[in-house]
Amino acid sequence: MIRFFTFVSLLAVSLPAVAQHVTKATVFTDVDGSVLSRKAYMSKLQTNQFVVADAQISNSIITAISLRPAPAPDSVRTQAISPVRTYSTPAPTFALTDIKGQAYDLAALRGKVVVVNFWFIKCAPCQQEMPALKQLTIDYRSNPRVVFLSLAREDAARLQHYVASKGDFGFAVIPLPQTLAEKFGITGYPTTTVIDRNGRFVYDNEGYAGNLTRLRKAIEQALVE
Repeated sequence: MIRFFTFVSLLAVSLPAVAQHVTKATVFTDVDGSVLSRKAYMSKLQTNQFVVADAQISNSIITAISLRPAPAPDSVRTQAISPVRTYSTPAPTFALTDIKGQAYDLAALRGKVVVVNFWFIKCAPCQQEMPALKQLTIDYRSNPRVVFLSLAREDAARLQHYVASKGDFGFAVIPLPQTLAEKFGITGYPTTTVIDRNGRFVYDNEGYAGNLTRLRKAIEQALVE
């Protein structure tokens, strides 16, 4: 099952080494198997009540793709969406530099709670949640034990231009290596994870977060555990 959250992200998401695309011939179906127009399909995805399922791919072309109901919010609280990000398991380490030249080594951040957001410039849901995410960073500005990092699919030059024109959203902005996206099991954007003070996953969300109550709760719990 592959998750996409806008038509742009559906076109942009790729499996390892192979780009996947929809065409005019791609068949979109609802949860009951009925055929949908591409517009109706994407409208349903944007409600965040559904996720993409059963993508059929031939020669890098998505020939058919369906929907299934999104996991209930309560189930997301107790288990990660991706098995790669299973709660209480160690997060992959990385040492990267943000677009301002600041270095971040996840291993060196042990003892701190690290919030990691994965996004890309043309991802509409990513942009939707940025104001709320920025407010979150403002709320924790006085707490040096919480670190906010964002890993974006573009190169440093494009990200610098984007931030200069749109403004930052409080997170450090770091170009995302494809190999690291694979290690984190990223198949949909935006994705946000929380890594606790021992370097373990404790929160996992894919898609526009909307209400950030669960994210705040995860941060607070990670600070005291």
